[in-house]
Amino acid sequence: MLKDKVAVITGASRGIGRATALAFARAGAKVVLASRTQSDLETVANLIRVDGGEALVVPTDVTQADAVKILVDRTLETYGQIDVLVNNAGTGAFETVADSDPEVWTQVIASNLKSTYLCSKYVLPPMLARQSGQIINVLSIAAKVTFKASSAYCAAKAGALAFTKVLAEEVRSDNIRVTAVSPGSVDTPFWANIEGHPDLNLMLKPEHVADTILFVVAQPTGMVTDEIVVTPPLGIL
Repeated sequence: MLKDKVAVITGASRGIGRATALAFARAGAKVVLASRTQSDLETVANLIRVDGGEALVVPTDVTQADAVKILVDRTLETYGQIDVLVNNAGTGAFETVADSDPEVWTQVIASNLKSTYLCSKYVLPPMLARQSGQIINVLSIAAKVTFKASSAYCAAKAGALAFTKVLAEEVRSDNIRVTAVSPGSVDTPFWANIEGHPDLNLMLKPEHVADTILFVVAQPTGMVTDEIVVTPPLGIL
């Protein structure tokens, strides 16, 4: 399905990013894995290579412009093109506004919103040059539904949704498709330090979201999915 395509996936070391990288590799894509921790990325890359796939590991802090430039440059040096970008990196911090730490608040905005902007910005030149490409921004139901003690996370995801819509309008005529994928609760390490979280067994699995992303990428070029929302069977948890 994705034979000869090159896909850059951020936050690829675990959760949705890891599942997406494995799904893309099984579909034939050459996968570029980006996150901060090289050892975790190498684990995912080895799983891909054992199955006969191809993976490039590029440790990257996607909140830093210079690091993102290196990610894009390494990809182009190795494969000569970028067909798909999956912006999946992001963290959460859950505290009330009154009790919040401004530095932590800013970090959440950077990891979810600034990273989406930077990665999109720097993959656009090669995509525009080829008049072809696809950008998938993995957001959250929190882009539309607010939760207590989640101001930074909700603001970041809402901002990323607005950014996605603006970007989609800017590049439609250049044959570049941009899609927001907004899942409800997903059973990932995201919940590890959150007390009183919903039952993990009731959540989506990372593979559900990965399959959704793969479905969007595999759609015919004559159509665009602007946004897709997926939730667990019981709805928002």
